[in-house]
Amino acid sequence: MPVEAANDAPVLIAGGGPVGFCLALGLAHHGVRSILLDKEVPPSTQTRAIGVWARTIEILRDWGAGDALCAAGTYYTAASIHDARDGHPLFSIDFTTLSDVFDNPGALIVAQYETERVLRERVAATGMCETLAGWEATAMEQDERGVRVTARRDGQERVLRVAYAAGCDGETGVTRRCLGIALDATAYGYRAVVSDERVDDDDPSAPLVRLSTEYPGFLIAIRFAPKTWRVIASVDAGVDEAAALDDAAHRERLQTVFGRKIDGQTLSKSLYDVYRRRARSFVAGRIALAGDAAHQVSPAGGEGLNTGLQDVANLAWKLAYAVQERGDARELLDSYGAERSQIVADIVDASYDKLVKFTMQTPVWIKKMGLTGLARMLRERGIQRKSCRNAGMLNGRYNASRLIDSSHPLAGRRIDDLVLPNGSRINRARAGKATLIAVGKIDLEGLAALRLPVPPKRWVVKPPVVLVVRPDGIVAAVVEKPTRAKVQAAWAKAFAGERLV
Repeated sequence: MPVEAANDAPVLIAGGGPVGFCLALGLAHHGVRSILLDKEVPPSTQTRAIGVWARTIEILRDWGAGDALCAAGTYYTAASIHDARDGHPLFSIDFTTLSDVFDNPGALIVAQYETERVLRERVAATGMCETLAGWEATAMEQDERGVRVTARRDGQERVLRVAYAAGCDGETGVTRRCLGIALDATAYGYRAVVSDERVDDDDPSAPLVRLSTEYPGFLIAIRFAPKTWRVIASVDAGVDEAAALDDAAHRERLQTVFGRKIDGQTLSKSLYDVYRRRARSFVAGRIALAGDAAHQVSPAGGEGLNTGLQDVANLAWKLAYAVQERGDARELLDSYGAERSQIVADIVDASYDKLVKFTMQTPVWIKKMGLTGLARMLRERGIQRKSCRNAGMLNGRYNASRLIDSSHPLAGRRIDDLVLPNGSRINRARAGKATLIAVGKIDLEGLAALRLPVPPKRWVVKPPVVLVVRPDGIVAAVVEKPTRAKVQAAWAKAFAGERLV
């Protein structure tokens, strides 16, 4: 069996899809070539995830794919949730309340196959990734020098040797199994029917989101393309598949969520258990897991794809730095595992628990009271901003990592995308690269930095200070009373030993 050297592409990505191609794009952004095993030929045309949230859009803007992706769907700077029974608004989210900390804040509604198409095209345009169409990883072994990956296609077999590998091959992929990493799982005792509906008599001016307040569980409809809706309905776990997918029961759910009988066609319909799962480790040696290979939530949650793409924002620069020997490789990859597993546990899993408890386990009359209370609270700007940050996945803090100096509350969090004195924004200026931000009057003795005269109050900093910002837009350290030596030491900690000159 021939062993193919892959020295010009030091990273192998097992699995295509949005997560695999996003990782290839991120590696290319940082100047690292990759090989991607993409078993899906032709690419999937299933709708799957339909929402791309603010934090994910921000990452893709850094890597030059944001505008193309937004053009493939519909971008909303505000959204109202309407009662399915009579169409009146229940509550509204106004993303523009975050305009001071996010450039053109909003949410993108787009089918997953469009997200994947855009990422594929952007990756191909970089010329930095060799995509092996139809090939699937079947085994992985590693030693101190690299990773040996066996792949198959149509009875053919080949072996590739690389420095590092990433498993983006989903829940049933081979990577996690080869590493022997178990999943911790939570089942909620519910199932969900997820369907895509073509509504021929749809009114394009009608509400974007319809939520039933009368349904004993969760029933929602979201328009994701002209005359095309995603409908999600919970059912008890004791309901068998035939009963859950029964045409008459499905038509009744549709009439409830649309408030009328509709003319159209069910394009797809599937039954899923409502669950969440998380790998006990996201990293083993030179191999990392991302996306559904590392964590899964059932399709009713709406965060699975976004969490996977945000994994990649953390992983891409760390793999690149490891390949380029810009810091301690083991410490970089271990920090990826610590940071992302913390976010999934503390933010994604926790929010999913709350969603299930409120929508599926709470009596109808209490849900109505809760929605009324939420509508009142959202009239207050501070609550509106907090809700928009939560909805956009802009919250969360990495503080379980050796690379983060968590002594200051700003460290470990996403940097606010503030307007700089020259009219540009922080993220546009740093362009997805590691950056120093000097706040106040500071002489950094030749060290390059973005300059911000006055910080916002919420940063709780007293100038002069220097912020060390990582390529993924996370503040790694806040250096108070900065000197060149203190800034260099903070940089070395943030990047596992890389020297700042």
